[in-house]
Amino acid sequence: MPAIKEEIVGAEEEGVKLEFLAAPIEFEKNGELITKMKCQKMELGEPDDSGRRRPVPIADDFFYIDASTVIAAISQEPDFEGMENLHEGKDWVKIKEDGSTDVDKTYAGGDAIELGLATIAISQGRMAAETIHNKFRGIEPESEEKKPLISHDKLILDYYESKLRNEPFEMPPVERLKELGLEINSTMTEEQVINEAMRCMSCGSCFDCGTCWSYCQDQAIVKPVTKYGEYKFKLEFCNGCKKCAEQCPCGYIEMK
Repeated sequence: MPAIKEEIVGAEEEGVKLEFLAAPIEFEKNGELITKMKCQKMELGEPDDSGRRRPVPIADDFFYIDASTVIAAISQEPDFEGMENLHEGKDWVKIKEDGSTDVDKTYAGGDAIELGLATIAISQGRMAAETIHNKFRGIEPESEEKKPLISHDKLILDYYESKLRNEPFEMPPVERLKELGLEINSTMTEEQVINEAMRCMSCGSCFDCGTCWSYCQDQAIVKPVTKYGEYKFKLEFCNGCKKCAEQCPCGYIEMK
């Protein structure tokens, strides 16, 4: 079912009945008022090239749903009126790594590229802004060093304090159904956002825990004298015992 999991759960909590493998095909009306919706029963067809089994109609298999109000919410797509030259068929808008499109001096981001998270849209907007800034300033963009992804098995989880996830407020189903138009989900408070950020395990990034320094018996690691300073390694003192890498809780230190 192509829907966000939270929306499916929320609908079920509110008593919404979900009809699977069905498609609305026409409405019956009494004058100007809708009274029923005719639906076509579907079944899964043969897999296509991607392996997806597309729903196909079952011949002469229909059913009706009594209805007084119908909300058309099948899907959404960008409105390209006046910007038809940006439209790339089913792909909507295509962008390059710097956020630019094939149209000169035009940049794009967000759901017009592909459906995704708000954080991705913010990232794409920032990427485009940095590209535009560099072009105006005549600055060559710096190539970012791609850091290795640190998976959970490279972390020492026992080092971290267990902290519950901060969840935004969600109105109980009973309260939601009392009135239309209520805001049932709220964003997190400033305190919650800060607490959630403090749950970060800093995967692959040094967070000044000092574990490597405390385990090094050969004084090959120099602790910074100022806050937020960098740890330094005296490789001439290192005997390759790998204790610093083995005990680094966030997987930042790697020895080859």
